[in-house]
Amino acid sequence: MKKTVRGEDGFILPLVLVVIALLAGGVAYILTQGMAELQANTLNQDYQLCILTGKNAMAILQAELEDDVNYSGTNGRVADENGGTYQIRVFKTSESLRYVEVESDYKTYQKKFTGEIELKAKEAGALKGSIVKFNWKMLGAV
Repeated sequence: MKKTVRGEDGFILPLVLVVIALLAGGVAYILTQGMAELQANTLNQDYQLCILTGKNAMAILQAELEDDVNYSGTNGRVADENGGTYQIRVFKTSESLRYVEVESDYKTYQKKFTGEIELKAKEAGALKGSIVKFNWKMLGAV
């Protein structure tokens, strides 16, 4: 004798639909989290490239000051090799001291670096010199 219980017919299809809906919801959540993580990583990379542009500009500044102690900076913005731009300004405070400002930007990020450089001329009256001390700090956005 076979017993049939009412209400058991066709319960597999709704169960499969519920499982598929739960899986689709889980996949959608994981994709959303992955896209948010990717966007955050991209923004962090842009921020780091803005800082790198400023540091590259400071290295250029050091090389220019050692080559010419009367270097006064760039005329406007200059393109950097990583895609950003920078601007250098040098203010002569004394024969051996320079106050410098470096502004860098990359996409939507902007940074400003300031510092003091102490120079020593290679020979009396010569244009070439060497950097004795370079104190700098990174400020917030320009």
